Amino acid sequence: MRPTTFYNFFNPEAPPQIVNIRTDHGGLQLRDLMRQWPVKKVLTSRDIHYSQVVMPRDQVEDYILPQLLPNEQNSVNRGEQLPITVRDLDTLTEYRLCLWENGSSYVLTSGWSSSFVRRRALEIGEEVGFCWDPRLRLLRFSVLSRPPVSPPRE
Repeated sequence: MRPTTFYNFFNPEAPPQIVNIRTDHGGLQLRDLMRQWPVKKVLTSRDIHYSQVVMPRDQVEDYILPQLLPNEQNSVNRGEQLPITVRDLDTLTEYRLCLWENGSSYVLTSGWSSSFVRRRALEIGEEVGFCWDPRLRLLRFSVLSRPPVSPPRE
């Protein structure tokens, strides 16, 4: 439990109260509020070693493209790179990447390696999630699971 100050904004004359917030398992994370990550991806060697992440075509077409403006959809469908903002919900940082169609899949490029792979130390086998935020017009990103670390051999 972590003591946290609670202010009652409905009654400004009420004194602040100290409330204990449960912090087991790291407490409630912002990414947990999303509840659903419609585009999920287990990272492969291609996603880690090249400067792009390949996203599942059907998931992008079902959950991201319909949220884009018509001219943005047309741009992506013509094979052009569409600059979009990607917000990392784990670190609350934003980056400009490009979304484009690459034949049988969709790809995020232009900074994937430097903005995410190196900075977040992403590895093969980790699962990441993407979700389009129509209100902010950006793509949300989070690392959903990391493989357990095996203890060093003696």
